[in-house]
Amino acid sequence: MVYIVMDKRTIKKVFFIIIPIVIVVILFVYFLSSLQSNVIPADFTAARQSAASISQDIVNITGDTAKKIGSANQAENAGNTSQLESLISDAKASNVIAYQKAFDLSKSVQQMAESLDNVQPKRQQLGYEAVALELSLVSQFISYTESLNDFLNDVARSALNESPINQKNTADALESVNQKVSLIDNLNNNFIDKMAAFDQAN
Repeated sequence: MVYIVMDKRTIKKVFFIIIPIVIVVILFVYFLSSLQSNVIPADFTAARQSAASISQDIVNITGDTAKKIGSANQAENAGNTSQLESLISDAKASNVIAYQKAFDLSKSVQQMAESLDNVQPKRQQLGYEAVALELSLVSQFISYTESLNDFLNDVARSALNESPINQKNTADALESVNQKVSLIDNLNNNFIDKMAAFDQAN
């Protein structure tokens, strides 16, 4: 019989950490979609639409990962090791896809920056500042997926009884994820403010 050596609240903590990430990306989609396309270059609009589509994919994938981790927490509490292993494996796979999508998003955001050449100076400056913030957010999201994947790998190894989870390492991994969530949230709030100013600029 295989025993899982870990804090029973650990997976639940990760589940609640992922929720703010989903909310952040949803807000990003909303503000991309709300831009006034009739007063900005067509290339910018196309890049915005691409970024919005990719962001929606990230919302769906990350939300799916959160559900899997939530189900894994239930499986752990029920002592269902085989289901726990399967759910953690699925969550890792979804997290890898989100990681790849983040790189796609960075390309679209970069294209937004490159299409700001013909925008009036005040709006252009705000657009560049917003894009810089969003590129930083994407970078942090990529780092977040890496930290989450490290945690999931630890849980997977424990489920396979390859090695017990080091509680300090697990706590450090969760702390790293928490810090990234906080930074992503701050960057997103700043991005929203810049895009609102961009939208209202004359």
